[in-house]
Amino acid sequence: MFNTDKNIGRFYGGATFTNGTNTMEAERGYFYADMDEIVGVENVEMKNETYTMRSDSVSYNSETEIAKYFTRSVTWKNDGEILASNEGDYYNKEQRYLFRGDAYVLSANQEMWADTVDYKEQIQYIELRHLGQIRDEEHKSVVFGHYGNYSDSTGDTFLTNNPAYLSFGDADGDGVNDSVYMRSDSMYLYLIDSLGYCTLTRPDSATLAAEQAKKVQDALDKIKADSTAIAKAKMDILTTDSTTKARIAARQMELDSLVGLRTELALVEKNDSLLGVESSLVVLIDSLRGVNPRVDSLALAKSDSLILNRRALIDSLSRPRVDSVPQKSGRDRVMLGLHRVKVFRTDFQGICDSMLMFSVDSTAQLHKNSVMWNEMNQVVSERADVYTRGQKPYRVLFSEGKPLMSAEIDTTHYNQIAGKTIESHFEDGVMYRTDVVGNAQTYYYMVDDADGALMGYLVAESADMSFYIEDNQVVGIMYRGNPVYTIYPMDKIPASQPQRMENFVWYIEDKPTREQIMGEWIVNPSERERYESMQAPQFPITYSILRHRDALVAGGRWADRKDDISQLAKDFVKKVKNRK
Repeated sequence: MFNTDKNIGRFYGGATFTNGTNTMEAERGYFYADMDEIVGVENVEMKNETYTMRSDSVSYNSETEIAKYFTRSVTWKNDGEILASNEGDYYNKEQRYLFRGDAYVLSANQEMWADTVDYKEQIQYIELRHLGQIRDEEHKSVVFGHYGNYSDSTGDTFLTNNPAYLSFGDADGDGVNDSVYMRSDSMYLYLIDSLGYCTLTRPDSATLAAEQAKKVQDALDKIKADSTAIAKAKMDILTTDSTTKARIAARQMELDSLVGLRTELALVEKNDSLLGVESSLVVLIDSLRGVNPRVDSLALAKSDSLILNRRALIDSLSRPRVDSVPQKSGRDRVMLGLHRVKVFRTDFQGICDSMLMFSVDSTAQLHKNSVMWNEMNQVVSERADVYTRGQKPYRVLFSEGKPLMSAEIDTTHYNQIAGKTIESHFEDGVMYRTDVVGNAQTYYYMVDDADGALMGYLVAESADMSFYIEDNQVVGIMYRGNPVYTIYPMDKIPASQPQRMENFVWYIEDKPTREQIMGEWIVNPSERERYESMQAPQFPITYSILRHRDALVAGGRWADRKDDISQLAKDFVKKVKNRK
């Protein structure tokens, strides 16, 4: 039924429309000729060469090729993804989906939720706005944020505005799955390519990515410079400069060859408005190349057999150098948390300014003002490297910034140890040994096991030391390298003897909880099974009409007219459409 006065048509009983590669069918609806717009209502199904869609209320403009959805709609993309929302728009010319209201995206390994999803298919870029949540089955994690974006081409993800992270992992042998929770001001997740490098790309930044790739290659070429030239440069310095200056120059020549690479990458990233964290990227590249924290070579070179055995243990557990890193599938991932980072797991908690987590070897790095807790122990350092198996830490190395480990005896007495590096070893998440390497210092209160009374106060210094722990109690201490110690009765501690080390601070009030980290966030249950079981549109109305049409053509009762209408008719149509 078509109203020629208003140029509005009404259809019912089932209809199908085609416009180029676009097809829409509905039980009933309207055609607004002046606006070139069709509105389908009830059992609406649409398709083109890239997607099919089902809804109950859709408007489609044949001129702009924009479709608008007004009820819960589900879209099946040809690449296997499924999208759903309460309402939204599809811009066919731009290949852009804009979904609003309980939006959902399902891919092979991920599920995404948000109040609004803006999906730019041409550049494979997704923005999540308000209540964003991404569940990754491959990496067994969920990330949250009120704003986020995801690049499908690189796998890189950015989240901010109250972001949080949950790694749920696999259950252990007892069927217990102890998750790791984290939050920070912003989070970045990068996939590592087959050579072990992060792509570090940004959406709409092809130029930056190309420049970055060139910088990396140039730096690598520099690393491979002729060793003869390097040796000659060293000799020139040694023969032309003073002894002191020569030693310094020689030491600089022996520094990690990655310094040049780090400098180049920092310059590339300097103009990146999203990051602005050159130092963190330096750390990121160092970690990917397998660079271990430097320790005092003199301290490690001691002849003590225990030291030598410990060194062998460290070497065997250290991350492999880049030339021995196995080729990756491209699905290994690095997560970077920036500013005011908090981490919670049942057996350890931590805070720091920035944090890196690597899926390739299940390690994590805490940087700048890091504080970690395990049971009653607190460790403060500028850097902490956490090595895990099955999400449980088995080794933590604290370095940089005079690491200090403390344990509370009561509100006024704290055991403290400090050194150049502190390395703790764990079994099933429980610390059983701690090694201190370089300038080891100890403030230790001896406690009566019977009544908990303080019996004495030990002050000790040595080159290195090891603490052996059972049931959260120190059961043995081994000092190495000319130990010097004094034991004071509690009532004989001189006023000149400090009982707290210079950098001691007890940060217990900052110790994060699971509730603090998760805050408002609630993990959405997976909807994968529900959506994967849905039947894609079959277009029954379209096929029924086309079959009937074919029968009419075959019976000679119908013929398609492809001849042009007369000029008089064209003028009439134009006059009607331009009517005021």
